[in-house]
Formats: sequence, C-alpha cells, structure tokens
Amino acid sequence: MSDPNTELLQVELDVWHPDCWTTELNEETGAGVLGHGSMVTGEEASERCTIYGQSAQQVETAWSVADQSARIEHIHPLHPRPRQRAGDTAGIGRFVQDVVIEYDTTEGIGPGFAARGFLLDRSSRMTDGHERWPLLIATDRSTIDRKLESLRTEYDAAIDLRRLEAAERNRSDTCSPSVDHLTPRQREAFELARSRGYYEWPRGVSATDLAAELSVSKSTFLEHLRGAERQLLCGEQTEKRKHPTM
Repeated sequence: MSDPNTELLQVELDVWHPDCWTTELNEETGAGVLGHGSMVTGEEASERCTIYGQSAQQVETAWSVADQSARIEHIHPLHPRPRQRAGDTAGIGRFVQDVVIEYDTTEGIGPGFAARGFLLDRSSRMTDGHERWPLLIATDRSTIDRKLESLRTEYDAAIDLRRLEAAERNRSDTCSPSVDHLTPRQREAFELARSRGYYEWPRGVSATDLAAELSVSKSTFLEHLRGAERQLLCGEQTEKRKHPTM
C-alpha cells in the first residue's frame, strides 16, 4: 500500500440481488446460509457454505432446494446428514449442513466482490431474503462508493453500506461507524443523496435539489449530510451519536 491514501478498510454491507439461490432457499424453506468464501477459476466458482435451520428436516429440505436450483451446477455435502450444533444455537439455528457448491460466476455476487478487490473478512450470512457481507479491502475511501455502484449496476443489486472503518484500529478505541448510529435526519439526507446520484461523477443531482426534496434549506441539508459522512467515513465518536436528539 504505497499510496498514502490507501488503507486497509473493513466494510459491512447489506445486500439483496435477484436470481439468487440463497433467496430461493430462504423463501421456500425459511433456512439460512453462511458463506465461507469462494474460489474463482475462469468463469466457474466454488464456494463452501453452511445451510442452517431449526430442524434436521428443514435443513434437508433446504439442501434439496439448493440441489434442484438451476443456478447451481453441483452441490457436494461435506457430511451425510445435518448435524446438531452444540452450545448457543440462537444465531444460526440448531442444525447445520456443510456443502461445497459450484456455479457460474454470473450466478453469484461473491465473484463480483472479489473482482473489485474485496476479501471476505468473516462468514457472509444470508437470511430473511438479504445477505450481510463483512469484507476487507485495501483502497482509498473515495473509491468505495464507485465500486459499490458498479456492483449495483452489474448485478441489479440493492447494496447498503452499514459500516466502514479502518481495519488497523484498536477495537477498544474505534467507534465502529454504522448507518444504524446516524440520527434520523442524517440518515435521511445520506440515503437520499446516495439514491439520487449525489456521489456519482458527474453528480446526478445538486445539494439544492435534495434540500428542496426534503423541504429544508441547503445549509441545513448539508449540515445533516456532512454529519453522516463524518460518522461513516471518518469514524468520529460524538455524544450526538451516542444520544441522538434529532
């Protein structure tokens, strides 16, 4: 990372995209999926996943749905039947089945992240029709939005940035910036700006137009937007974030 603006960043995304086998599985059975990383060779990808649910029958049914999906070329179970998990099962259910799937790279968004320099930091989680992706990337912060926008376009995906912070930070010192910690006004301004193309180049809309859409002055709109940006991009820890009043 010779570029002084480049840093190792942790990014957490909430993702939805159409034509996804995990969405099919979740909608038909209620089971969820953990993704543990993929390997891409040409136009083919292999990925180890964990299908999870509250009963062995639910997991077996989910495995059958995945096996019949037109979006998966092959699915290989790593053990003959679902296993019951020991200890706390609140997070991912009581039963799991580990599998390796093989698919065309156009059938999954994981290869798209890899092609743009993102690395899976922990397991991705697919549940309730959405996917949560914890990622690492070495880049400068100004390129993150462009990379995400290209993914949105290529995969017709809805991608929300939930967290962005320097990976090198000591966890006891970092404020872990997240859209969940913005004030309602900051979040409203930030999400409107992003959806209307304010962060694209050239900009798709002006701050004046966005302020008018929210029925506030331009200075008020920019105050909320800059506050959101400081939280998400700079990680400033403020009393306002701890105790939102707006």
